[in-house]
Amino acid sequence: MGAVLVGIAIDRIGARIVLFVGILMTASGVFIMSYMSEIWHFYVIMIYIALGSSAAAGQVGLTAIATWFRDRRTFAMSIMTLGGGIGGLFVVIIAWIVEFAGWRDALRVLALFMFILGFSLAGNVRTRPQNHHQPLDGKKNNTLQNSTDNLPEPIDTGVSVKEALRSRAFIFLSIALMGSSFGFVAIVVHQIPYFETQLGMSKSMAGSTIAIFTTFSIIGRFGFGWMADKTSKQFMLMIAILLLASGLIILGFSQNFWIALLGIIVAAPGFGGTIPLAPSMTADYFGTKYFGTINGLLRFVSTTGSATGPWVVGKLVDINGDYVIGWFVSAAVVLILGIPSILMLGKASALQSSQIQNTV
Repeated sequence: MGAVLVGIAIDRIGARIVLFVGILMTASGVFIMSYMSEIWHFYVIMIYIALGSSAAAGQVGLTAIATWFRDRRTFAMSIMTLGGGIGGLFVVIIAWIVEFAGWRDALRVLALFMFILGFSLAGNVRTRPQNHHQPLDGKKNNTLQNSTDNLPEPIDTGVSVKEALRSRAFIFLSIALMGSSFGFVAIVVHQIPYFETQLGMSKSMAGSTIAIFTTFSIIGRFGFGWMADKTSKQFMLMIAILLLASGLIILGFSQNFWIALLGIIVAAPGFGGTIPLAPSMTADYFGTKYFGTINGLLRFVSTTGSATGPWVVGKLVDINGDYVIGWFVSAAVVLILGIPSILMLGKASALQSSQIQNTV
């Protein structure tokens, strides 16, 4: 639900203000946590931090990028989403500070770092003002003729939230993302237990597959982001979903570490590709005027798949004693919900045509 509230706030008061508020809430929450002494303190502060981190996370950046890019939008979004992966590298540094100075001082150092770095960079983030002198995508002579979406230069257009919710595009894009979330979150949650319990790998060896999954998902973000801006985004999303499902099928058939690792390597780029493709297609179909709210609603709906995927796989493991059926069921859900939904999306230009005509 936080994604929806943040999306509404972005559309109403702008990405920059939401980002500043999010950084302030997150940094102050981490600092306050260093003084906690009761378990209920932890839960209350974590709720506060969760709200702040939602406002300071990628949703703000995606909304800003949607207004500054059109022809290169997907690739720009793929670059922006790398922040979460790069941030994970700081875990090693924080662990060293905890060991050297204790967890309370480590939290205070982290809060100070978040505050200084976050506020120094947040001032550069904003949605593109109407009729700004800098052309979209940083191109010169960005005109109606060389735009892949055939949209006029003013970009503060888009269907209303009510129209978006009633549209075929929103329904089927939601279903496709729900299916992909079902599959990739099931992998993320069960990956280490699967390699440990079913394939007999050590914890360190099982944990190393997470780094491999992350690396290939980053490759998928770049690759699909670059290709999607040159070809059909619907087609590229279909390929990403097929890769994710294929990886799950390979996991279902695997009998040893190397085959299972191949499944991870195949699935990861597919998962990575959906990350920039989903918001980029959201902007294509619904415009940028209410992008924050609509993107937040799509995220909220897709969490249905994120929540049910790991539970279904875990339940099937309890029933069958292994992951085989769970991986096959996940692949089936990804394919059944994903591919037909993408084929039913229709053209992005059709949904916005009436809105565009009213602005030119």
